[in-house]
Amino acid sequence: MRVKSEERRQAILDVAREAFTQLGFENTTMSEIANRTGGSKATLYNYFRSKEEIFIAVMESSATDRIAEAFKILEENTDIRFTLVDFGMHYLKSIISPDIVAIRRMAINEAERSDIGRHFYENGPKKGWLLLNHYLQKQVGQNVLVPCDVWVCAMHLKALLESEVVEQHALGVIKEIDDTQLKNVVTRAVSVFLKAYQTQDKNSAE
Repeated sequence: MRVKSEERRQAILDVAREAFTQLGFENTTMSEIANRTGGSKATLYNYFRSKEEIFIAVMESSATDRIAEAFKILEENTDIRFTLVDFGMHYLKSIISPDIVAIRRMAINEAERSDIGRHFYENGPKKGWLLLNHYLQKQVGQNVLVPCDVWVCAMHLKALLESEVVEQHALGVIKEIDDTQLKNVVTRAVSVFLKAYQTQDKNSAE
């Protein structure tokens, strides 16, 4: 019975994600989601107390499904340049994917009216960047990176990775970017990052 309930909940989230993406948060109603799932509003309320709760669940599942894979790369014990380039590729591919772009836009729009934006950040992006924070702290401890405020360090890497494509993609200046272009973007970002934060002996060795 529990398996069926989890399957039904996931089915609702899948339908809701599509509705939110197509119609936006404001124009998506509980009735619309219920109609698309082929059930009733009463059934919907058995799983979620409100549209806001469904949206939060959609945001969390989207972030987990797409972005978590990028941060898992940090668990691998490989050369820092290789690791960060691999991480950067997965990260950028995730955040410029149509579904993640749509979710982020809605979260930003709703941030003016509710706590949805803050909730999205706390349960999505922030969790991921804390994993990067932990990875960078280990690199500092192993004398790969210079002593620093690792949270600021993580935010610098984030900014470098996003600088060439994220805003331009969001505004429609860049429509598509292939893997070769993306690899060049990420490689440049990681090179600048390591010039700033890698220890002198490591930089000299490379």
